[in-house]
Amino acid sequence: MKKVISAVLVISMIFSLCSCTIGGSDTKLTMGILDEITTLDPLSAQGDGEKIISSNCIEGLLRFDAEGNIDLAGATGYTADKNALSYTFKLNPSAKWYLSDSVKTTLDSIGVTDFQEKITAEDYIYGIKRFIESGRTELNAIKGASKYNPEDKNSVLGLKAVDEYTLQITLEKIDPDFLYKLAVLPVYPCDEVFCTALDGIYYSTPATTLCNGPYYVKEVTETETIIERNPDYNGNIQITNKSILLYSTGKKDALAARFKDGSYDIFTAPDTEINEDIKPSYTSVTGTWGFVFNCKSEMGKLHELRDILLSSVDYSKIKLPDFATEKAENIIHGNYTVFDEKYSSLNTQTLTYKTDTENAQKNIDALLKKLDKETISVKFVIPAQMKNALKDVISFWQKLFGDKIIIDLRTFDITETDKISADGDYDMAILPLLPETRTALGVIESVSGAPCYFTDKKITVLTSQPKSDAKTNATNYSKAEKLIVESGVFVPLFFASNDLYMNKGVSGVYTADGGELIYFHGGAKEE
Repeated sequence: MKKVISAVLVISMIFSLCSCTIGGSDTKLTMGILDEITTLDPLSAQGDGEKIISSNCIEGLLRFDAEGNIDLAGATGYTADKNALSYTFKLNPSAKWYLSDSVKTTLDSIGVTDFQEKITAEDYIYGIKRFIESGRTELNAIKGASKYNPEDKNSVLGLKAVDEYTLQITLEKIDPDFLYKLAVLPVYPCDEVFCTALDGIYYSTPATTLCNGPYYVKEVTETETIIERNPDYNGNIQITNKSILLYSTGKKDALAARFKDGSYDIFTAPDTEINEDIKPSYTSVTGTWGFVFNCKSEMGKLHELRDILLSSVDYSKIKLPDFATEKAENIIHGNYTVFDEKYSSLNTQTLTYKTDTENAQKNIDALLKKLDKETISVKFVIPAQMKNALKDVISFWQKLFGDKIIIDLRTFDITETDKISADGDYDMAILPLLPETRTALGVIESVSGAPCYFTDKKITVLTSQPKSDAKTNATNYSKAEKLIVESGVFVPLFFASNDLYMNKGVSGVYTADGGELIYFHGGAKEE
């Protein structure tokens, strides 16, 4: 059902992109963001504001909880076959689209009088098709996705509506990260009638956007956006804040200033050191940070040296920097699953080397003899903010090894982290595994490239060909993670997320996927 929309209607529905100011005294939280919101389409979301809208106003099958675990959203439960190739999702029968006054006006204008408010399996199927048709390849494990052509009647996708509230997704190859992708990617339901009728202007304004999440988009201007609590939301997220006002400043210096004078309750920052007396809840350099060795460098590739240095560290004495969010509980932040089997079984007790100073001197003498050297020089690069945190560690090395091991300590500004990782001009470093590494497979792929450049035949065997049995898959990935730590290539210390500054009295905000997503839930600003 595709309808032609008049130019007059199009103009009237773009009212929310004018430069007028939004009024109203019911806003409970104010948030400063850098970029202007130019689209409401989750497939095109780039900046913090656009991602906030997509993750809070439009709800997919799965999402993340405040602990970083995959949680149910539009799905009330799911199962998978023993081969992890067919997933069946049970949908929330109470879920429905929120029809704001502006959306109702749009429906009337395009002649849709019998709009289906409830959200069904067909809406999710159309939403996934829309994702695939956009050219993105992350879901190509779905049967037929890599060759899908909507113009070809014989083009088949592994998507089936078993009934109104049961969705079945069939994969043609195992994807160990499939559930993680459903939680992190903009894979949202989409009403085909509404979307096709609006053609190119769907998701362009609040009047052309359907929301099913805990919030809906109420108004958008060049500088201000309101998302308001969805009164028709029947999901599992508890919302206390009535509305959230997003201010697009366009100037990073204004973010901290307006936060400090009370204009903003929350703001996200592009740089770590925006203001010395304002401490962030999270850091802009996202990832799981730890000791990293460059296995392509002369010294970094020596397993014996890695073992000597790491087994001489008293990890309990390492003071975490201000930008650390928390200690590393897992090599990956959070637990991710191949239907109910955790990838990671690592914990803080198995992440670090046991101190073995008794054999350290004997081992360094043996290594020097093997290398036919009198001295080993190790280029060690760390963030400037961690110089004091590692002072005791380096002093102990100097005391233990004397001039047999020379630590060439260099510091870098945290804004240069990506450059340091890419250049690889170090033997040993404190660096993060970056945002793409929040699954076991991501960790393994990261250490086999920058910043670690580590390869291992055992890891290749464990991960190169996913098994049909999900439990075996999870076990193999856990074994591969342990090999990475045991090889001394990457030893996690702490996790850090993006800059999120919150005033006192503000609660019910958390980030997920390494800070890429910001969720509002529970809690509220204290009046």
